[in-house]
Amino acid sequence: MGSLQEQLLQAGLTTSHKAKVAKSEKRKQQKKQKKGATSNPNDLQKHIQQTKLEQQQKAEELNKTRQEELKQREQVARVKQILEHHNQESIRGERTFNFTYENKVKGLDVNEKTQKALSGGRLAICVLEGQFYVLEDEPARKVAEVDEKYIVFHVEPENKAKDEDDPYADFEVPDDLIW
Repeated sequence: MGSLQEQLLQAGLTTSHKAKVAKSEKRKQQKKQKKGATSNPNDLQKHIQQTKLEQQQKAEELNKTRQEELKQREQVARVKQILEHHNQESIRGERTFNFTYENKVKGLDVNEKTQKALSGGRLAICVLEGQFYVLEDEPARKVAEVDEKYIVFHVEPENKAKDEDDPYADFEVPDDLIW
């Protein structure tokens, strides 16, 4: 015995044209199932919209990441410009000024005037790309506005308003002691 289609043709219940059409429809349906395509156009539209939405979200995230990187590079460039322009050149001397950087004690050879200015808060030590810069108070504050991580050492100047009732007001403690 042959296939059901051959049996129906022999019995005269169908024609060869109808059999070919049914066979081609069956083949088309099987191809759609293999490809995963749906016969419903609404499902296809939903899938397309969802894909577009996902692509848009990815593009927004990528754009946001690029904007943050650009902002970071602009900050570094701005800080570098301030540091290079306001760096104090004539600070080298025979005294070592010690400060902490990344939990390590670092030393900077400075002269007496620079040492007093650093301890008094008139100068600050900044770092960029492993290089130390000595800046005056105002440029150091501009760097701190951009980001505090660039400031390594900066003493806030104290108000030296003397208390009227202080019995030791006439005796100042020297801050230039060398040990």
